[in-house]
Amino acid sequence: MTPHSFDLSDPLDPLLSLLPPKERPRVDEAVDGLHHTNHRLWLAEDGVRIDPDDAVRIADGKRVIDQLNMDRVRFAERLDELIGAACPPAAMTAPLHTEPISSVVDRLSVTVLRLHHTQRAAVGDPSIGSRVVGVQEQVHDLREALTLLAADVAAGRRRLPSGKRFKLYGTTPRTDTHPAPSPHLPRVIALGGLSECGKSTSGIFLNRDEGAARFKIGYLLTQAAARRGLADPYALSPTRQAELLLDELNRFADAHPDIDLITIESVHRAESIAALKAMMGELLRVVYVDVPLNVRLARSGGDRRALEEKDRVKTDRGAHRIPANEVVDNSGSVTRLHGNLRRLASPAVSTRLKTIAPEDLRLPSTVRAATSRLVDSLSALFGEKCLVALTGSAVHGGWREGWSDIDLLVITEGEHGVRTSRAVEEYRAALEELGGIHLGATILPLVEAQVRRLPNRVLAALVMLQEGAPALLTGPGLRLPVITRREVERGTPTALAEAVATTRRLRHDPGRGGIRPLYKHLILICRLLLREQSVWVNGNDDILSEAQRLLSGLGPLDLPSLPEVIAAHRNGTDRAAVLGAIEAAVDRLLAWHRRQCAA
Repeated sequence: MTPHSFDLSDPLDPLLSLLPPKERPRVDEAVDGLHHTNHRLWLAEDGVRIDPDDAVRIADGKRVIDQLNMDRVRFAERLDELIGAACPPAAMTAPLHTEPISSVVDRLSVTVLRLHHTQRAAVGDPSIGSRVVGVQEQVHDLREALTLLAADVAAGRRRLPSGKRFKLYGTTPRTDTHPAPSPHLPRVIALGGLSECGKSTSGIFLNRDEGAARFKIGYLLTQAAARRGLADPYALSPTRQAELLLDELNRFADAHPDIDLITIESVHRAESIAALKAMMGELLRVVYVDVPLNVRLARSGGDRRALEEKDRVKTDRGAHRIPANEVVDNSGSVTRLHGNLRRLASPAVSTRLKTIAPEDLRLPSTVRAATSRLVDSLSALFGEKCLVALTGSAVHGGWREGWSDIDLLVITEGEHGVRTSRAVEEYRAALEELGGIHLGATILPLVEAQVRRLPNRVLAALVMLQEGAPALLTGPGLRLPVITRREVERGTPTALAEAVATTRRLRHDPGRGGIRPLYKHLILICRLLLREQSVWVNGNDDILSEAQRLLSGLGPLDLPSLPEVIAAHRNGTDRAAVLGAIEAAVDRLLAWHRRQCAA
């Protein structure tokens, strides 16, 4: 525990009162971090002096001291940056103070620590007691001087110099070549922009919804510098900073080869990110999040002067000049931002899908003929950017007349919405005339598909199409994001919860829980439970078999065969017995699911 309280809220109050409320805790963190680092430095330096002949201890201690000095600089510069945002503009005629606020705080911190250690030493050595009074006076004088300085700066009566330290620990020129990206390094999105533009919001979304590993660029730099005993990575050349960043990214990627995306935030230094881009090439996509000042000000709730001062700090570093591959306008809705981020996380690519002629489908001839007429109608409407596909049992096999549905997926740019809907409705009517075949049609705008704002079942259908399931119609200009099984599996728990809730309603709503809906939802739940375990299975029999084998503790569901279920549904054959068996199986599955959640 750091000795003695180091509360500077009173001396710094004239400046802290000018900061937005959310910035004050950041000042406290910087002050506490600086004081705690000074405490550790004191102990580390004492540790080196224990045995002057112990070369190993001295070498290790030197590494620790260098790292702590780097931390000390980082906390001091952070404090000056925060204080600078609060300082009102002082006239150029105002006297210039000899040192920044952080230097006074640092000296006060060290003096407080000296008082603590002097008091401890005086307990065993009365001759040291006279020094205690002298150090106490120094603490008092420094606090008073800091109070007066803060008041003068807050009133614009005194100017402060820059707080940059420009330390040069471990900056000996290197002769080795630049590092290369690791084979395990995935795509990296670097997010830049001015204050309150939404960089952190973007990083959080990509981490939460896209599974990206999220880093602050400052963290990567300080971690890489610490490994090499460098005190101040920001004093290095842009190329050397880029080398450190790439090396740290490589380390993480090699240790986490399952990560598909990394984001780094707070990209402010134009030259270093340009050097990193030169080393990483297409693996790095630099994104500038752009928001007008008035929008940022309204969203932050802060005062204009403080925001402009923070912008100045960033633009001095080149934040507005970063070599962006793409500019994202974040002045609109969150939905729009999320769509842009999804598109960046999985950029659309030219899609060449396998196709099948309707005549080659394993469906009754009358259904094939109706499907062929649909394809002819849609072919006349669409240009190059379209997708028409049947999904489910209609293409995977196992379609049963009088039982199975036809599931249709249409993705189009949307210019022909009315005519597309008319063609689909004609197809629906034709299927209804062929024995009451139900059509489940999903018609989606291409832009929603490109940002992957899609239901889980549609994402799963796109995975199957991209893995070789045939489509009916696809244009050569179609561009879709690559959808992975892992992405679908991440959304499976939500889809499973919806399926379980619907099944419970079917079980308890009189007249709704018939043979067909209960059986189909039982199959759906089993399919989703397996998909949670990365097991993808098609076909009723295979799904049931794998579920009973892999879902530990579920046991046999004792369902009638599918032909018996279909006969009971269509003809009423043994209806009561079949329905009872399905209800018992559904109840068993729901009870098993409840136990798993409770566990």
